[in-house]
Amino acid sequence: MAAASEEPKIAGSSRGDLSPHTRARLRAALTGSIFAMSVLAYLGDHETSLGPAVLTVVGTGVVIFFGEAYAGLFSMALATVRSLPAEEIREELSACSTAAAPGVAAGLFLLVADLFGLGVQAAIDVALWLGVLTLVLCSAIEARDSHRSLPVRAGWVVVSVLVGVGIIALKARLH
Repeated sequence: MAAASEEPKIAGSSRGDLSPHTRARLRAALTGSIFAMSVLAYLGDHETSLGPAVLTVVGTGVVIFFGEAYAGLFSMALATVRSLPAEEIREELSACSTAAAPGVAAGLFLLVADLFGLGVQAAIDVALWLGVLTLVLCSAIEARDSHRSLPVRAGWVVVSVLVGVGIIALKARLH
C-alpha cells in the first residue's frame, strides 16, 4: 500500500526530481546567461575592442556570482539564529558559481573567436546565439524533470527562447 505522504506523479512518468542544489545551479546559470547576453547586446551596440569586451563580460559574470552569493548567504543567515554550517556555505557558493559561468564562457569564446580571425562584433553576435542555446538547454533540463504537464514544460522552454531572442532583437534595434 502506498504511503499517504507520497506526492502524486504524472501518469506514465518515471522522471526523478532534480535536487534543490541542481535547481539552484540551473537558476544561477539562467540568471548569469541573461546578464551575459545583456552585456553582449550592449557591447554589440558600441565599437569596442577585444580586451574591453572580454573584461566587461567576464567581469559581469564575476559580479553576478558575488551578488548571488551575497544574496543567498544573507538570506540564509537571516533565516536562522544559528551560525551557518561551513557545508551550507560551500553548497551555496557552489550553486552561485554557475552564475559566473556564462560570462566567463562568453569571454573565452570571444578570445577563441579572435584567434580564428572573427571580428569582435561578429563574435558578439555568435555569442548571443550561444546564449539563447544556453537558456534553452538549462530550461529543457529543468523542464524535463518537472512534474508539470508537457504543454507547460514546453511553454517554459519557449519562453526561454523568446527571452533570448528578445535580447538579440533589442541589440539589433539599438544598433
